[in-house]
Amino acid sequence: MKKNKSYHYPWRYNNTFHVLVDGDDFFSSMLTEIKKAKTSVLFEAYLFESGNTADLFIKELCLAKKRGVNTRVLLDEYGTKKLNRADKDKLTNAEVELLLYNPVNFLHMSKSLKRDHRKLLTIDDHTAFIGGAGITDEFNPETSNNYWHDVMVKINGDIVPDLVHSFNTIWNKQKPAHTTENKPSVHETDSTKDKARILVASGAEQNEIIRAIVSRIRSSKDKIWLTSPYFISSWKIRRALRAAAKKGVDVRLIFPGPHSDHKWITYGTRRYYQRLLKANVAVYEYQPRFTHSKVILCDNWFTVGSSNLDRWNQFLNLDANIEIYDKHSHQQIINLFESDFSDSQLIILNQWSSRSFIQQFKEWISGIVINWLGYISRKFRR
Repeated sequence: MKKNKSYHYPWRYNNTFHVLVDGDDFFSSMLTEIKKAKTSVLFEAYLFESGNTADLFIKELCLAKKRGVNTRVLLDEYGTKKLNRADKDKLTNAEVELLLYNPVNFLHMSKSLKRDHRKLLTIDDHTAFIGGAGITDEFNPETSNNYWHDVMVKINGDIVPDLVHSFNTIWNKQKPAHTTENKPSVHETDSTKDKARILVASGAEQNEIIRAIVSRIRSSKDKIWLTSPYFISSWKIRRALRAAAKKGVDVRLIFPGPHSDHKWITYGTRRYYQRLLKANVAVYEYQPRFTHSKVILCDNWFTVGSSNLDRWNQFLNLDANIEIYDKHSHQQIINLFESDFSDSQLIILNQWSSRSFIQQFKEWISGIVINWLGYISRKFRR
């Protein structure tokens, strides 16, 4: 099948962005906006697990519905396996519209592998949040000393209706509506101004996120800074990073270090270090906690969202990112990376080359598992 090379949404120009780092920052901001909602709250997440954090969101979603706000919650069915029945009942009893994406069916496993991995919240068509965090206590500094490090972007402006449209498109496919959702109109303006665009992915046949990332890496002149929790990337991305570093571009990558939710993926990522280091790519491992953030900066462009650089996201998952040219938020991303570099350990080539046989064996075993999962994801791609 021929891949779609167009982008689903256009560039939008009248927006403001604020980068929110870690749960104490983005959870409080998200809850505040839900409290202020007047007409609609649309919430989409992969991970939503019972606990103190979920309690806060369930409470505010139910109160919003009680105020007469149109409140819809779209959760991945597999990602809610730790959301108990009582919490689901709280939402439905309050008449919040709750929809679980793609319930797992063991008789149709190929379909069940395809998950909604997006993290999105829109309020009243004018405010939105997008990023990589789930609604679990693991992201919340108030409930965990080892809370996960992550990033969300708060958005106000003309791009928010695109996120609303994107949400409703998935909602209506799962639960057909009586009315159709009109796609926001296109109003192109001066292309020299700051701008942003929503990038969506629905498997290998339409993955705007990977396409945009590869394009920006290849065209970068100054710097490429990247952080990802699961860097099981395509050969195309790794080759582009090495080529950029060889041209003199400042290429720095941050991956999880001693803390990870899937240690075998960390071992699998380390398989790539040798070739990256030999190409003058700087590789760092984040030390304080597990880093779950997914941010890529290329010169004056950056993207934040739900997409991991792994085969599952490339071939199967629904994902959403935002790509941004914006001077103010760009500086916030620069500050984020500089802080994370200072909290990370730089990997040195000659030391890495002399790592133990046990370490290399773990990387080899992880590579076998990753290749097997890559085969599955390609076989059952959307």
